[in-house]
Amino acid sequence: MKKFLLIIILLFAFWTEINSQSYNANQIARIGSISISDKEFLERYEMTPGINRHRKSTIESQKIEFLFSLIAEKLWALEAISRNMDKTEVIQFTTKSFEKMFVRDALFNKEIKDKIIITEKEIGEGLRRNSSKLYVHFLFSEDNREIDNLYKLLNDGIQFDSILVESPEMEEQSSPVEIVFGQMDEAVEEILFNLKIGEYTQPILTPDGWYIFYLVNKSEELLSNSNAREDAIKNVRKTIEARKLIEKQKEFYADFFKDKKVDVNPELFETLAKNISSLFEYKKKNYGIKDSDLINLESPDILKMEEVFGANLLNKDFILLDNSPISFKEYLRLLIFDGYNATDYKINFIRASLDNRIRRDIEKELLYREGFKRGYGDLSEVRDEIEIWKQHYLFELLKDDFTDSVEVSDKEIYNYYLKNNQPESQPMLINIVEIFTDSMEIVNKVFSELKKGTDFKELAVKFNKREWTKKNKGEYGLFSITQHGEIGRIASTMNLDVV
Repeated sequence: MKKFLLIIILLFAFWTEINSQSYNANQIARIGSISISDKEFLERYEMTPGINRHRKSTIESQKIEFLFSLIAEKLWALEAISRNMDKTEVIQFTTKSFEKMFVRDALFNKEIKDKIIITEKEIGEGLRRNSSKLYVHFLFSEDNREIDNLYKLLNDGIQFDSILVESPEMEEQSSPVEIVFGQMDEAVEEILFNLKIGEYTQPILTPDGWYIFYLVNKSEELLSNSNAREDAIKNVRKTIEARKLIEKQKEFYADFFKDKKVDVNPELFETLAKNISSLFEYKKKNYGIKDSDLINLESPDILKMEEVFGANLLNKDFILLDNSPISFKEYLRLLIFDGYNATDYKINFIRASLDNRIRRDIEKELLYREGFKRGYGDLSEVRDEIEIWKQHYLFELLKDDFTDSVEVSDKEIYNYYLKNNQPESQPMLINIVEIFTDSMEIVNKVFSELKKGTDFKELAVKFNKREWTKKNKGEYGLFSITQHGEIGRIASTMNLDVV
């Protein structure tokens, strides 16, 4: 009875901690030398799909059940450590990759995000714009001469509506387009919010082409109570911060990279490009990959390349940094960790794609080294994140080790085939929309946007890092629950339209 009561008290204490939303890294469980903090629990819980997460009546039991699964994961990690799996090459490389990622995040936070200052004047101007809705028509052209001619007609006294009705963009403007604060580029917004009703802008160049906007109407929304004002201030602050982040990041990158020059071993680059080109051509022609689909470089492909290249080639310096150059083998392993894909296999296309990818990887490496030089690798929050994900990968490695040791006879395979190839026993087909990222900051931002009602697919277009799903707004298309490993398994347990 005493043991039973102790468990109840501990679970009650756990539930109190979780619902207090405390982020002081309080321990809610200890498993041998490993502990679980409330911060880790909340982050992992929110990142992990689950059945009926939207039902408030089951939240308590779901959190307790998830805690038990997290404890089990830590037990597996401890067992993996006892087997010296933490000394294996794959865990050493994975841990280093996580270190680089979290040190870069810390550099971004300390040198860019934390240095942003938002003044009361900016909040006040933002609130003024946030309370307004603009209703506009526009003229568009990709040709600056055409847009200049349209602007001249307006200046000559021709009515905007008379020109618009003859324009192809009239079809999408049966009613004026609504513009709200934060929707447009800041420079364009500055012009629009200073227009008076009935005025039009000069031609404005955007990434799409040239626009002339005409202000049809404007509405003002009064804040009904203090809660509405607080929400408005949060929205304004978030928008201003996002814009300043972009500008601050541009400034930091321009200053940091201005004197950086890093070379790549040209012979090794050509060797890699030709091997990827040949492999992708084979996949394209033999795997039924459509012209618009991505061809993926997978882990077994790279491991096979390593066998063919041999130790002498793999140990050569590939990225020629002044201090600690990156070997060919290290870079190939980076492609395993981050993935690589392309829509074509032709050698010139692969050369260009690979060149662009290597440039980005060099930038990330330089940012990591700068962050490490500034001591951000020693921050407790960075070390904690590294350890959390190292433990998770140890769990996965041990689980895979057990899976690989399972033996299945031909008879068992045949019986399984007979059972699962009957019409009524076909595996379930599912379709999911994903947002794949390696940044906790992006994860938190996505959950924040979802709570505000932002459409998941809009966020996928903005934040998803997996290119082949990003172009479909994060959508996979129908696939069997037996495909895509853990993604298929977890998705099969979820309800429709649940994050």
